Amino acid sequence: MNKKIRCVFMLAIISISTSFAIAENKTTIFECKGIATFELMGSSGKKEEVKNMTFNFIDGSLQDLNNIDCIWSEELIQCKSNFLNVRNLEINLKKNTANDFISGNKGFGQYIETFSGDCKQS
Repeated sequence: MNKKIRCVFMLAIISISTSFAIAENKTTIFECKGIATFELMGSSGKKEEVKNMTFNFIDGSLQDLNNIDCIWSEELIQCKSNFLNVRNLEINLKKNTANDFISGNKGFGQYIETFSGDCKQS
């Protein structure tokens, strides 16, 4: 019986340490540079510029106005939200690229923002 207790105890320790390692890997920052666009619906044209973006993750959640929970896999981080605005962020971990889409309503009207760029993880 003592061997069973030790075995269960060791498995519990391994499981807990693995959980901490996974959570630690999901706390990171991506520094990205690419093309950003902004379009105010109903106006003429969209603004396009080269922009630096920072995506900060703590315990797997994108730190944003709403702190969006994300789905992590070995190849992709996906963050989707429909709270206050529509947001869809995808970071490709194999290619080190990010694609971000935000659509919402500010005091001046409906807008769409996009970003696509190359990233470094820090």
